[in-house]
Amino acid sequence: PPAWLDMIPRNPGTSVSYSPTFGYDICARRISSQTRAEDRFDLSRWRIAGNGADMIRPDVMQAFVDAFADAGFQAGAFCPSYGLAEATLAVSLMPPGEGIRLELVEETVLNGGGNGSQERPRRYRAVVNCGKPVEGMEIEIRGEDGSPLPDRGIGRVFVHGTSVMHSYYRDPEATAACLRDGWLDTGDMGYLSGGYIFIVGRAKDMIIINGRNHWPQDIEWAVEQLPGFKAGDIAAFAITGSSGEETPAVLVHCRVSDPGERGRLRDDIRERVRAITGITPVVELVPPRTLPRTSSGKLSRTKARNLYLSGDIVPYDIAA
Repeated sequence: PPAWLDMIPRNPGTSVSYSPTFGYDICARRISSQTRAEDRFDLSRWRIAGNGADMIRPDVMQAFVDAFADAGFQAGAFCPSYGLAEATLAVSLMPPGEGIRLELVEETVLNGGGNGSQERPRRYRAVVNCGKPVEGMEIEIRGEDGSPLPDRGIGRVFVHGTSVMHSYYRDPEATAACLRDGWLDTGDMGYLSGGYIFIVGRAKDMIIINGRNHWPQDIEWAVEQLPGFKAGDIAAFAITGSSGEETPAVLVHCRVSDPGERGRLRDDIRERVRAITGITPVVELVPPRTLPRTSSGKLSRTKARNLYLSGDIVPYDIAA
């Protein structure tokens, strides 16, 4: 990945360059362990550092700024965005120079639980502003009944515009499922605020247990705070337990070989997930590079779940 950054000063005309969050994460990790950024790079001409293709992590973006500020990188160069292939990519872009802007949203609101209880400490998630619709594109947030929601109402993201697809190739059923009067149901959940779009997750990835919603990325990000993990090492999803109840399952890349260390790691992960969900999860440690990714490098939770349930992902055997 640092070779990507090498190309920017070598090509003086390069002022716009894009990466998903994990690309910035890898660069920050590599440079912090190898050499001083200012000794190798000159990123002062990087005017727009685009970020898209996956959930944008504010902690990762800050780590990149910390790693490359001495090499001339300006935090205001970050350009969060939102898009998808069905819209021939771009749906929204942050206006140049505005950088990463966040809103803190209470966890119970994100999970569809209103304003939450006053009896327990409130938890918040930082949601990244993904900018304003590009020219020719409209965005609506709709509720379960299909009606548009007001500002800051969390619902399904629909888009309409000149670059939205007319159909999936030779798949009329899939086309009918997501296109309604020219509006595309993106399958994402989010909200609008002052003309800006905020994405909070994928509707199909939502984990619903005992009537309570949990976003898988909240579980994954919590586990990543433990030492030795990085983005993409964890996949969270729901499975059906032996007695028919839904329970969260967490697959985790494990890089330690000692059985005792593996057992302690599993227990630490279990406690971390229980702390944010209130439920004891199934935790499976799997070999590195086991979790499947899409063609664009994003974690595929649905495929991970299917491979796990079919036995194609084989966890390490850890004594109870």
